[in-house]
Amino acid sequence: MEAKTVIELARRRAGASQQELALWARTQQSSISEYESRKKSPTLEVVERLLEVIEFELAIKPVIVFEDREDPEIGRYVVPEKLWSVPMPDCFSKIQVAGVLLKSKRTRVWDLSVEAERINYYEWVIVRGLEDLMLDSVDGILLMQVWDRLNIPDVIRAAWQPVVDAATVSQDTSPRDPAGFSAWITKEVGVEWKPIRKRKPRPQKPIPPDDRESPLSIWRRYGSSGG
Repeated sequence: MEAKTVIELARRRAGASQQELALWARTQQSSISEYESRKKSPTLEVVERLLEVIEFELAIKPVIVFEDREDPEIGRYVVPEKLWSVPMPDCFSKIQVAGVLLKSKRTRVWDLSVEAERINYYEWVIVRGLEDLMLDSVDGILLMQVWDRLNIPDVIRAAWQPVVDAATVSQDTSPRDPAGFSAWITKEVGVEWKPIRKRKPRPQKPIPPDDRESPLSIWRRYGSSGG
């Protein structure tokens, strides 16, 4: 199955027809059809203009690579190189899966806005190793929130654990200036902007054990007793 173009994905998300998009963008409906069917390739400028009229924009996201692994007991499973995000509202949408994938005659539906159902779905799709389904429905942050409660085989948990841990580790990069706002505002007010470059993390000092006979501890106990 050929993936939908970004134009079609955005148009459908906006609830617009090809004719409506063409009208708003002041172009021909036939052109929209050719772009979406890949019969004609639009320039980047055209794509950005079409997305802008329905209030979308192009975004850069990393390509996620999965590694295939085998286990003598559970068979094939996959491990991603890193976690990813699924935008709202997709990460909280209802998911339907054909019964044949579940060895059932009925289609199964999970409501990802309900935590218990989200956990159940995450368990199923991770164990089955369905990469396309995971990329389109399993959000990294939501996964980390329920990770310890997932009922998955130990071998899969152990393989995914370094990936989950890496998502929360402080990155060895320079601090970001979100949306370039600090650089912009300092320029506007005429102040020199000196961004902090990458530096080594400061070692954490161990917290000394509480000395119950220290003057501070005695004062705290005295104060809490109301004396």
